[in-house]
Amino acid sequence: MFTEDWTKHIKIDRDLISKQLDQHFLEWDSKLTLRFYTIKPSGTQIIFNGLNSVLHNSLPHYVYGNDEIEKLGPMLAGLNANSKFGLKNPKTDGKYGELLLFVLVESLLGCKMVAHKIKSLTNTRDQIKGGDGIFIGDYQFKSEKHPAYLIGESKVTTTLNKALKEALISIERFHSADTINNFLDEELIVAKEFLSVTDTNLDELYDRLTPSSTIFKEQILVHPILLMYSSSKFEKLQKESASMEILQSAINESVKGKGKDYLVKINNELDNYPEVKKVYLDFFILPCKSVDEFRNLMYKKIHGVPYQYIVKDINSANENA
Repeated sequence: MFTEDWTKHIKIDRDLISKQLDQHFLEWDSKLTLRFYTIKPSGTQIIFNGLNSVLHNSLPHYVYGNDEIEKLGPMLAGLNANSKFGLKNPKTDGKYGELLLFVLVESLLGCKMVAHKIKSLTNTRDQIKGGDGIFIGDYQFKSEKHPAYLIGESKVTTTLNKALKEALISIERFHSADTINNFLDEELIVAKEFLSVTDTNLDELYDRLTPSSTIFKEQILVHPILLMYSSSKFEKLQKESASMEILQSAINESVKGKGKDYLVKINNELDNYPEVKKVYLDFFILPCKSVDEFRNLMYKKIHGVPYQYIVKDINSANENA
């Protein structure tokens, strides 16, 4: 029986992300939801500062469960969370997309993350190739709510087509006849091993992550999918706009009525993955001026300096050793 209210375990400020994004359309088709966003302008510019600040502030809740944050204290939890993102080249680091997906799912879908990759990076079974976060909650599709477990996928890359293809290839691993029996079980085992919630009904939580249980079978599976990609589409509008309101209006007008076109594009690609079409898919589409700039600025936000400065210092130290 489903008794737990999973929204009460969400500790990030759920309103903050919506203040950084403008939603232009929300479309449904069969089991597919499409949410199209752009970054809210700052004056006559579209910049990452606000979005990256929200993500940085949410980072401790992505890395740690609520009990760990209370034990460490907010400041130490924040510092430790920063170190979890390491010194990897941001151009090849997928964790920034995973962090954004986490904030979107908890904030906009109201489902609580119960496991993520960060804690399992040292797992010898290489669970880093698993889903980008596992969530539990009541998922709303149109006017109906369904108990659900959600396995996320994030792609931050150069084009929408590339992001969509790569995301569906990753998700198919959960549904192909060759891997479904092992891969899904392994993913949920890791979720139970690295639970991020406390003060909750643990029996219900474990049942919701145990494929043999009655409660598990009563749930739907949802894949929340972030597609963030580079686009030069809004450069001209920024140059021509005289205020934030005018720029917002111009961006809205430029994408107005195109929701069906995006649905067609996604459905055409989905035709190559018939097994994936059996479950619910919730797409967050976010074009931006440069995914490299987004990741580089996130790296600087977290570590205080650009990545290339760290590389320069490391190389210099190696030369002087």
